[in-house]
Amino acid sequence: MQSCGALAPDVSTLPAQRIRQKIVRPTAEQEMALDDLTSASSKAKEIISASCPKEIPLTPLSRLDAAEKRLEAMIQAVEIVRSPLEKFYDSLSDEQKRRLEARGSSEGAEIGNLAMLCGPQSENVANLPERRLEQAVQPNTQQQGVFDELKKASESATKDLQASCPAQMPQTPVGRLDAIKTRLSAMVEALKTVRPKLEDFYASLNDEQKARFNILTPPHQAAPQPEH
Repeated sequence: MQSCGALAPDVSTLPAQRIRQKIVRPTAEQEMALDDLTSASSKAKEIISASCPKEIPLTPLSRLDAAEKRLEAMIQAVEIVRSPLEKFYDSLSDEQKRRLEARGSSEGAEIGNLAMLCGPQSENVANLPERRLEQAVQPNTQQQGVFDELKKASESATKDLQASCPAQMPQTPVGRLDAIKTRLSAMVEALKTVRPKLEDFYASLNDEQKARFNILTPPHQAAPQPEH
């Protein structure tokens, strides 16, 4: 399962200077709307920066909880940015909108990265390293039944997650941001699906098995990642 910092691309980064100087070249009125969007983006970034734990989560449950907290913070960041983004976009002329849509995603001048968020890495958010886990823990007969339930939950969550990305990339920045929120929400639901079964399985293990499970995911993957 994914760690907090490596979970998904930042949804708060706004290259305002690139938008201002190279793409949109806003009027005075549009400049005010862009300033509001920049301010919202900064606030969103602070929320995301505070969402990863200060200390490394050492158990699979604490890593999962850290990942869920990170995703919830990203959803909150999207909600903060959405209204100012929509206001700025609506203030643009048709030509400015075309330039922003055509060059924004290709030059990275947009909030979030839907293509990356819908990529293979995020598909693994609720996916279990089943074979490695089974080899490490070596569950007994009773534990095997609980482990099978965990595997079913993981597979179900991963399958549901695959349906959460749009078949086609939305054309507008607001549409892409809405798709990002849908994807992030689906990732949270995937973790919620897996968590109770993971808790049951972890509780069934003895101390030695728990210790082997704890180190199965390298601790550095769960370390807080610096924000850029």
